[in-house]
Amino acid sequence: MSDVLVRASGLQVRFGPVRAVDGVDLEVRRGETLGLVGESGCGKSTLGNALLRLVEPTGGTVEFDGLDVTAAGRRELRALRRRTAMIFQDPYASLDPRRTVAESIGEPLAIHRLHRGRAARRARVGELMEVVGLNPDHGGRYPHEFSGGQRQRVGIARALAGEPDFVVCDEPIASLDVSVQAQVVNLLVRLQREFGLTYLFVSHDLAAVRQVADRVAVMYLGRVVELGAGASVSSAPAHPYTEALVSAVPVPEPARERTRQRIVLTGDVPSPADPPSGCRFRTRCPKAFEPCPDHDPVLQPTGPEQAAACHLHGVTDR
Repeated sequence: MSDVLVRASGLQVRFGPVRAVDGVDLEVRRGETLGLVGESGCGKSTLGNALLRLVEPTGGTVEFDGLDVTAAGRRELRALRRRTAMIFQDPYASLDPRRTVAESIGEPLAIHRLHRGRAARRARVGELMEVVGLNPDHGGRYPHEFSGGQRQRVGIARALAGEPDFVVCDEPIASLDVSVQAQVVNLLVRLQREFGLTYLFVSHDLAAVRQVADRVAVMYLGRVVELGAGASVSSAPAHPYTEALVSAVPVPEPARERTRQRIVLTGDVPSPADPPSGCRFRTRCPKAFEPCPDHDPVLQPTGPEQAAACHLHGVTDR
């Protein structure tokens, strides 16, 4: 059995002229959390959707446990849907306000024909609610009767209902109060340990990502520009964009926070419909130099288990 559960090769997703995902190579290993971080609009959520084929790739391939997802037929996709799940950013928008939370959690059980019989499904829904820290007696309530953190727990329970192997967590704490975020992160970590889950954890917040991720992939304008172990990417970033993201994370020590240097990026993020020539980050990069406008860098090793697409580590054309 391969250590890699999900593999993207040359993955592209275009919406008209917009290159939302533009030639991404990425592997997600069994049992790990791969953090995917970048500014809003960089393509990270689209990439997560494409791995599950919730949006159609326009180029490249995605493999899930050896299956070519991009060429899968209806029957194969049905099997894939059971083994994968998504946790959404806005738990209120992802739940049907006309359904009780028990009905929402139980829907995947019916779709995938699990725990057949009303009593068996009701019992399973109760178990799932307990697993995520909700009172099963509240299953008859509607989403608006729960707090934001509780609604996200409902969304997590629903994601677990199909007994998936791979879960895309798409900004799962972005809409929650800071006081609740840590609780949800701790819940996700516990569930991964208990059920042997594999996560893609998508976020614009590097501080949140490095709490949970074994490895981190950094995206900029449709491309992965750095990839490596979470600790290495945070402590010794190899790409100037990653350096800027790391410098924006507050330090918990007041004295260091007051004196540390921050990297402030100038200019706007270019349009994904018309990216710059050469290195896409060059128009905002404080370290841009001669090869950057003419040569498109590819990911190349910068250390053990770390790679970056930057001419500071050698000039290579894509």
